[in-house]
Amino acid sequence: MRKAVMPFVLSMGLVVGWAAPADAASTRAEYIAQVDPICQSFVGPLGEAWSAYHRNFKRTIRAARADNTKAFLRGTKKVAQSLNLISRTRTGMVDQIAAVPPPDTDAGTIGTWLSDLRQEGALESSAASAVLSLRINKFFRRLRQADDAETVARGAISGFGFTVCGNFPVV
Repeated sequence: MRKAVMPFVLSMGLVVGWAAPADAASTRAEYIAQVDPICQSFVGPLGEAWSAYHRNFKRTIRAARADNTKAFLRGTKKVAQSLNLISRTRTGMVDQIAAVPPPDTDAGTIGTWLSDLRQEGALESSAASAVLSLRINKFFRRLRQADDAETVARGAISGFGFTVCGNFPVV
């Protein structure tokens, strides 16, 4: 029983920590100081998720080239799982950032940035669905659209002053 209760208690603590609203930042510097650590905490998990995606994608391509249908179908499932993990992780990050109210003067910029990041996550999730249903053209189209959303998001906050949030490695 104890083993079953501990993960629940820990996850509830994380939910409560995420749900607690942050103090409103009165300046851009204060906002950056509150938000950059959130982004920093997601660098590792997003990097690991992207590594898994690339590894699974390469295996799937090799299976397709080898005309190994079973391995290809297993690979598409793993690619979809990896993309869904990326999407969920990104959504978690965006939700935490959105809980920090930006200064009034930057609310529009931050709103645009978060909206673009949400769109990127939704497109990654859509790409996962497409690859599962073997709609390969749609899969690649959604990935391109997700890349475009990420580029727009970066543009929205370029020069904003973030140390981590604006400089996630492109993978």
